[in-house]
Amino acid sequence: MKTIINKFFLVSAVVMALTACSDFLDKEPLSQGTEAIVFKTPEHFEQAANALYNVIGWKNLDDKPSYDDIMDRGTDISGLGSNGGGSASEGNWSWDKPYSHIRTCNILLEKAEAYDGSQSDIAQSVGTAYFFRAWQHFYLLQHFGGVPISDHVLTVSDGVLQAPRNSRYEVAAFIMSDLREAVKHLPKETEIPEGSKGKVSKEAAKSFLARVLLYEATWEKYVPAINYDLDGDGTSQGAGTAKPEGYPSITDMLTEAKQMSKEVIEEAESGTYKLWAECDSLSYFCLFNIDDGAENIPNFRNAGKKTNKEFILYKKYDYNLGQGGINLSHTVATWQGSNISTSFGESFLCRNGLPIRISYTGNMSDAQDNPQFEGYDTFVGEFRNRDYRFVGCAMSIPDRTFWSSRTEDGRQLTAAGKPYPDPVFPQNNDVYNANDPAYKSSCGVFKPTLRNNSTASSYGSRKFLIEGAGRSVANSESADFPLIRLAEVHLIYAEATCELGNGSISDEDLNFSINKNRERARVAPLTNALIANVWDAGWFDHATGKTICKKMNMLDEIRRERACELFGEGFRLDDLKRWGIAHINLTGQKLGHRILGTAYETEKANDANYFGEPCYYPEKYPLLYGIYEGTGPNDPDYGRSIATLAGNLNFSQRDYLQPIPRVQIRLNPQLKQNPGW
Repeated sequence: MKTIINKFFLVSAVVMALTACSDFLDKEPLSQGTEAIVFKTPEHFEQAANALYNVIGWKNLDDKPSYDDIMDRGTDISGLGSNGGGSASEGNWSWDKPYSHIRTCNILLEKAEAYDGSQSDIAQSVGTAYFFRAWQHFYLLQHFGGVPISDHVLTVSDGVLQAPRNSRYEVAAFIMSDLREAVKHLPKETEIPEGSKGKVSKEAAKSFLARVLLYEATWEKYVPAINYDLDGDGTSQGAGTAKPEGYPSITDMLTEAKQMSKEVIEEAESGTYKLWAECDSLSYFCLFNIDDGAENIPNFRNAGKKTNKEFILYKKYDYNLGQGGINLSHTVATWQGSNISTSFGESFLCRNGLPIRISYTGNMSDAQDNPQFEGYDTFVGEFRNRDYRFVGCAMSIPDRTFWSSRTEDGRQLTAAGKPYPDPVFPQNNDVYNANDPAYKSSCGVFKPTLRNNSTASSYGSRKFLIEGAGRSVANSESADFPLIRLAEVHLIYAEATCELGNGSISDEDLNFSINKNRERARVAPLTNALIANVWDAGWFDHATGKTICKKMNMLDEIRRERACELFGEGFRLDDLKRWGIAHINLTGQKLGHRILGTAYETEKANDANYFGEPCYYPEKYPLLYGIYEGTGPNDPDYGRSIATLAGNLNFSQRDYLQPIPRVQIRLNPQLKQNPGW
């Protein structure tokens, strides 16, 4: 089974009711409940441990919609929007809330030290506390760098409240130590009784430890190379660079990350976990919007939540008992912050495992279309023979309906036991007929038209687009939110192995890890032979804002895989930061769709509003920033829309860390601000 993250009422009745996974629902906790528990029996500790299941899901820790946290808004693979700039805020829930949750962890751990009974009886609760104390500290580390470590219950007179920040290395070491303790105390997933399924497992702790180790190892390897003192001196600014005695080397961290992920993958191979692939080409899409049982997904196996063994750690929601509480589906369909950027969309490989444009000489003049790539002459051509993750989640495929709970044509977009409905095409593209069912159907298929800047700048994404059939009430999403899933563990293993090999990894290790992800996506396995002497002629170089030829190499391909597999799940910004390239990738002018010489120029609109007009009609509907012409028709980026100007993207090196809230510095002047803020 899997580990489920939830909020809990701190009352005994809830604990007694935990008889199955479906009982773990999203409930509001009593913020001070842990302190009121007597801690006399193992049941008391279990009750307290249940209160710790409070992390980001469809809402952040401040109980607000977490679009920014989970949808990679403002990054190079999502809605371009704007980023960077601004000044330090007065307060920030990202600082306050984690410390509140850390306090509940410390209460349990201190009570456990004083417990007179058998420590084995409370081991699982203790392991849970170590796990979530590490989880909250890691959240703080990613946002602020070094922060004060909270390893005990603080009082109003505690010296920690007026102490300087710990360095990021001290915080990282503390997190690793807590997670190793969690691994010791927590049971394996297979050892958790059926009536307690949903509790944090040993595999969840190993997976999270692997994530932390990879993050810190690559941060230490790459971030110093940008020649910016993010940590400060700890005296006048920042948290300083002090390392605790015995702090692991980069190699040590990568080695342990590889080992932890290896153990989880081996456990998966025994049947404990498995990539979810129940809906063929739409498996990846449906994985993120399985609503209730199998009520809303189009699959012939009637596979629902109970068949999902990919989520190792997740937050559970239920339509009847614990809804997401945000207008997610409508937002994903319309909000720029969830869109797939064009440069990212074109990075999805063809099914032969190669980019859409390739070269065997390294010269752009010799570049050619991948034989499997059908080009841009038709609106559907560029989607054929492509990675299922792209095909399933891209919103701009003309024959792919994207979201609906309406039933105007007598059909639901999603219905139990029914296949994905056949799209409704206009009966006659040359003559408009208001009575044509296509114009009244929620499944109507119309050609893309460039009538505003958002459609010009991005493909759009259907990921997390919950298709609740027949539901008209907003904020009712009930798809589970993944926090750790097996596909990520595959990626951690591959990246750590490749880093240890100085950019090399064996085909055997690739097959053990990320090739399993590629198999679901119907992309050819990544092998050393496949990419030897091949240049990606569609590589977008963020440093220059140009498309170039770049020789394919293993580390780049593993990073590409990570972007394609985890997009929209809140990893991208942190990945760019730990690779030391965020200040490059998140600045500069960004280009959008290819328009000139494509179907946008040759096709006519077939929707009711713009029937018969050119799909690209600049005389009547000019694009906000126009068309990029570069050096002329031979420029590989010639004819793209300009999605956003360089002036809109202001991410700088200081933005690698968020500012300490100003109110916290006034309360404790020893908390020196991060550099640049």
